[in-house]
Amino acid sequence: MTTPHTRPHTARRPLWDNGWGAKRAAAYTTRCAQYVSIDRLQLQAKGRAAVRLDFPYAMGRGPQRHEGAVVIAVRFGLEARRLDRSGRALRITGRPEAVARYAAALPRVLDHAEQLASWASRMYGKCARTLQHADHFASLGTRRPHAAAYFRATAFRRIVEVLAGPQDVVVPEVDSSLPLWEQAKTLGGVLGEYGWVEIRNAYDPDTVRQLLDKADRVKPPASRWPVANKHGEQLALFDNEDFAPKPTADLVVVIPCSGSKISHPAPAGQLYTGSLHKHARRTADALTAHGGTILVLSARHGLLPLDRVIEPYDHTWDDQGSITVDELQAQASDLGFTGADVVLLTPGQYTQRAVAVWPNAETPLAHLSIGRQRGQLTALRESARTRSAHAA
Repeated sequence: MTTPHTRPHTARRPLWDNGWGAKRAAAYTTRCAQYVSIDRLQLQAKGRAAVRLDFPYAMGRGPQRHEGAVVIAVRFGLEARRLDRSGRALRITGRPEAVARYAAALPRVLDHAEQLASWASRMYGKCARTLQHADHFASLGTRRPHAAAYFRATAFRRIVEVLAGPQDVVVPEVDSSLPLWEQAKTLGGVLGEYGWVEIRNAYDPDTVRQLLDKADRVKPPASRWPVANKHGEQLALFDNEDFAPKPTADLVVVIPCSGSKISHPAPAGQLYTGSLHKHARRTADALTAHGGTILVLSARHGLLPLDRVIEPYDHTWDDQGSITVDELQAQASDLGFTGADVVLLTPGQYTQRAVAVWPNAETPLAHLSIGRQRGQLTALRESARTRSAHAA
């Protein structure tokens, strides 16, 4: 990695065209423009602004970049709101100057993360071509391309998380005693740390001025985003009927299991007693009040219908024998939910695995702290109940 935009401490403004020459600069600008389409800024009342972002599918990477844009928005102090069910449209709101800087910086930051993720892919490919690992990769068969794509997507997600964090973030080193294909997240953290730049400064001032100069002035309706107004920055993902889950039997809401359980065998819908699990269950009940299925995601058992009776157990994602992505995909297929509309009311490691099964799933708790997860669940639940009351 020797290009100027990956040497963060030598340039006055990281990721900015800094004397590359006209041809190279033009190629860089064209490449960045492919990652995201940025609509005209809208200047709202009370010193706020909003902008719509659309992410081209790009061989399945559009939703990944959409998720990355949400994480990056937090670094800029902005709010991000999903606008569609496929993970390819986003609305960013905040102070006009901050929104304009974010919109100008985002394509450059995504390009930087993509270059680092491609580096991770090359390492994976080199590992796959090594004779000592030939048996493992041969055993993947037709799943081999999926495994490579999952490795890159996991590394990309971690790279963005590190880039959007503080410079002194501590990431674990790659463990030489473990095969590389088991360390996508760790490798992503290392590459993100190596390529860290202050992404808040990655904008072109001229682009920021152009965005502000061409902005439209609009006045939003007084009733806009009622749940968001009540809960502050804990925006309800489905606070607008246009983007609400449809009341259909195809809707699947996935909630996490919990470490605390009752002491005897019971249906999955009754076994778990953890606070976040119960909070997510109440929200799932509200979202599926007019149709749909709730599944519990267990590190040991995978996808559990609420009526599946199981014995108490003690198992986490870090324990040996945890359910694999391939097993989850097989379970989803057996249950008939491969093509379902899915909402993941799950944190961290649960979401990472479930997204591999349903790449277009809604992930309203992604990248939120525990406190904000609870607030988001409350907002989603109240929004669903409000819509149900209006429908009645």
